[in-house]
Amino acid sequence: MDELVQSRVKKGKAPKMREIDPEKEVCSFFEKKLTLFNRYLSITKKMKESLKDKEAGNPGVFISERQNCISKIEKIDSSIEKIIKASADKLNHISDKFKELINGYLSSIKSIMETVYSIDRELMVMVKEEGEGIKKELLRMRNVRQVARGYKKEKRYTPRFLDTVR
Repeated sequence: MDELVQSRVKKGKAPKMREIDPEKEVCSFFEKKLTLFNRYLSITKKMKESLKDKEAGNPGVFISERQNCISKIEKIDSSIEKIIKASADKLNHISDKFKELINGYLSSIKSIMETVYSIDRELMVMVKEEGEGIKKELLRMRNVRQVARGYKKEKRYTPRFLDTVR
């Protein structure tokens, strides 16, 4: 087998192995990650608007879309970890350009997540208020039903006396 590879190298037909540039690959994964975080933000904004407008949509659709984004981001994170572990020696000598790119991606992701966090807090308040409103409405309906029962003429059967003489 070694002779075959050596003979191909001598003839110029060496097996082509692509040289992976870990810096470029990590940057491409960060671009994908940033795109997914932007999608996560847009889904969160859509969810907020639908709750504000009290649309009769299913919020579970938005939640499942957000969960889908999260799972894709986790896959990208694991891919980045694999690249870092595989080429740790090459990544020890990172260029300044690469450091700036990574810092840019990280700062963008951080600002997106801060925005998402504030929107999520607003959503939690809106949902809590909506829940309280539903509770109050149910309590009011229950009270109305009890009041209506109080005014209802009850059917009374004539009493039966067992000790009467006929």
